[in-house]
Amino acid sequence: MEYNRIKDLADTIRYRSKLMAYYGFDVQSGKWDNTKFPVTRTDSQMEGIRSDIQRYNDAVQEYNQYTEYLATTYGIDIQSEIRKGRNVIFRPPESISLEK
Repeated sequence: MEYNRIKDLADTIRYRSKLMAYYGFDVQSGKWDNTKFPVTRTDSQMEGIRSDIQRYNDAVQEYNQYTEYLATTYGIDIQSEIRKGRNVIFRPPESISLEK
């Protein structure tokens, strides 16, 4: 169940990051390219863009909070692992075979 939630959150971020790239946001560097930001004709279009950006930010925040929860629950020092150059990815446990 924990794996499913982290996977769903990661998929949501991946999907929404495509919209952010369309708006000119580079998700790798965290910088905006204002030349790519669409020119809106109505306030409702701008509100839609704001909503997309807010949903992306909310998804990233929720993902980060959940990974912190998993790291705390399973005793993983995320910062130490990142400094070592390791990616911290949560995977489902492998099934245990009782047959010999």
